[in-house]
Amino acid sequence: MKKERKERKKGAAPPPFRTPCKGTSALDPIILNPNLNPDVINIYVMILIFISLSLFWGCQKVDPPKEEAKAELHTYRVTFQKVQAFIEATGSLQAGIEGAAKILSPLPGSVEAISVKIGDVVKKGTPLVVIRSSDVSDTYANYISTLSQLKQSERIYNLNKELFEVGTVTKNDLLNSQASYEQAKALSEGLKKKLDIYGASSGEVSPDRLIIKAPIDGTVADIQAHIGDRFDTNAPLMIIANPKKILVVANIYDTDIVKIQEGKEVTFYVDVFPDVQFKGVIFYISDVEDADSKTIKTYIRILNATELCKQNMFLKIKILQGERILPIVPKTAIIYKKKKFYVKLKDGGRFTEKEITPVRDASETLMAVEGLKDGDEILHSAMEMETP
Repeated sequence: MKKERKERKKGAAPPPFRTPCKGTSALDPIILNPNLNPDVINIYVMILIFISLSLFWGCQKVDPPKEEAKAELHTYRVTFQKVQAFIEATGSLQAGIEGAAKILSPLPGSVEAISVKIGDVVKKGTPLVVIRSSDVSDTYANYISTLSQLKQSERIYNLNKELFEVGTVTKNDLLNSQASYEQAKALSEGLKKKLDIYGASSGEVSPDRLIIKAPIDGTVADIQAHIGDRFDTNAPLMIIANPKKILVVANIYDTDIVKIQEGKEVTFYVDVFPDVQFKGVIFYISDVEDADSKTIKTYIRILNATELCKQNMFLKIKILQGERILPIVPKTAIIYKKKKFYVKLKDGGRFTEKEITPVRDASETLMAVEGLKDGDEILHSAMEMETP
């Protein structure tokens, strides 16, 4: 049997490299192979086409996105209109001189009885509390003893007057008996007045008890005492308040204080009762300014609707000042920088900052201000030109 190919001798050079024939490709071994299934050949062809397209698309240059055009700046032309001007302030409702009273016991002791309850309307002099105190019994005993001394001194004085007329006693004895009588009389009167204050001389209670009475007209607003409690002279037993003797203490900014004056009748609203129009009179403006808040206390006596007012109630106050004609701008046009308010005022082809003073809301979106002229053109939204 002949060998189809000669064996290469040991040590001989390898045969020269043969290049593929012209017109061949990497797919020839697949396409020209008669043993391969045509479906397999189609799969190979599709894979190669997909790889080629992927390489082609990956090499394409991606253009950077174009910069979006800047939004157009919208402006607003300032107009004037009538607005209701007012002074804004904070304040509180406080009792006047006869507006409230803390009921204290003049002597230490225990609560024997309470004659009123919360909500009762009382008049000045109405009995409120009965206090049992040993000091009352001591005062009563001294008063009874002084009365006995007074009677004795009076008898001796009258006797010495008769004896002096007949020359039996000297004038010095008469003067001494007169001094003793007047001293005993003064002492008894002082003790009687003290018992009147205690309420022990009226016969309504026994001598070791005192009655505390209402010092003002009003309503029993609070009772801290309970029957059997021991109290000293510093602990309040109850509080009486008179809603008709109440006043507003408003904290007016120093920049607004020139707009009000003492004796002037004012109309104002409070945030607690927004639908009620209150009337009052400014009866005192303090001479001292609060250095921290830059406000001055202003006292207003309420003339109407006092039944709505409650002592110590915090208020936001608006004191009406009549109508004013003011420029109106959008709230979005106002910016706050360095503790001041500004708008962007159009000046030729550019915008400059113009300081303004807000006065009050004209609507939900508009604000009445000071510092602009009719026809001024401002930036509608000032934040459009603000850099973050």
